[in-house]
Amino acid sequence: MDAVEGLGGTSGPSIWTSTMSAFMLTHLCNLVATGLKTSKGFKKVHLNACARAINEKFNTMRTGEQVKNHLKTWQKRFAKITRLKKLSAALFDEDNCMITLDAEHYNNHIQDHKADAKFFNKPLLHYREMETIFGNSMATGNFAKDSSAPLGRDDNDADSQEAEDTGYDASEGTTQGATSTASRPSKRAKLAEIEEEELIGAVKGVGKDLANAIQMVVHPDDLPPDLFPMLQSMPGFNSAHISYYFHYLVANPSIGRAFYALPWENKLDWVSMYIAEKFPGQ
Repeated sequence: MDAVEGLGGTSGPSIWTSTMSAFMLTHLCNLVATGLKTSKGFKKVHLNACARAINEKFNTMRTGEQVKNHLKTWQKRFAKITRLKKLSAALFDEDNCMITLDAEHYNNHIQDHKADAKFFNKPLLHYREMETIFGNSMATGNFAKDSSAPLGRDDNDADSQEAEDTGYDASEGTTQGATSTASRPSKRAKLAEIEEEELIGAVKGVGKDLANAIQMVVHPDDLPPDLFPMLQSMPGFNSAHISYYFHYLVANPSIGRAFYALPWENKLDWVSMYIAEKFPGQ
């Protein structure tokens, strides 16, 4: 699909194709792989640099503000995925990045939450990149940091202007189907229902997190067994640099898995950027 330009200003509509979204996520994922700390979100300088890279690649007029707003859409998508992974009957296929539900639980869940169907039993688009970018910020809700907006603030106006080609509506909620005006619950009742669902989800999440922690004792967060031989086969790097980068991936297994899934040329980019930062002048 060809890229479609949005308006250059921060207040205009911004249309993103799947290719542009993938480029943005890969660019920001590369920053994290070089050691950039994102627990407090990306700074304005990083968002502006990403916008420049997008403009050079696709001949567009993106701004750092538009990158920030688009990143929020993906952050909300990852938050939704994280919640769905904690469903009591859900399993997560790590190799295929897929939330699986058996037929009975799937049908029961989709009956009340039809919009969730696209998240189950199929590979999740750009899951590795989202995990690398947002994994450390989910606990605090911080993302897309800039100098003028509070961290984690929802920008509904920007989201409504942004047409996504991700198959995901940023304003999507848990709807129960159309109801008449007379039978529609009040906002207070709806908020109470949402809070109750979140509390139930939190309790279930604690139990599942404990089970995952126990499982990790038996099955640690392993990296692919051929990761180090693959690093050794990369041309242009000495053995000390390769060993140093491997140590970094072992210490950060989620980044290690994202790195392993990249095309060969992108792997070379990641290693080069990391070595350039840690060993300047070499």
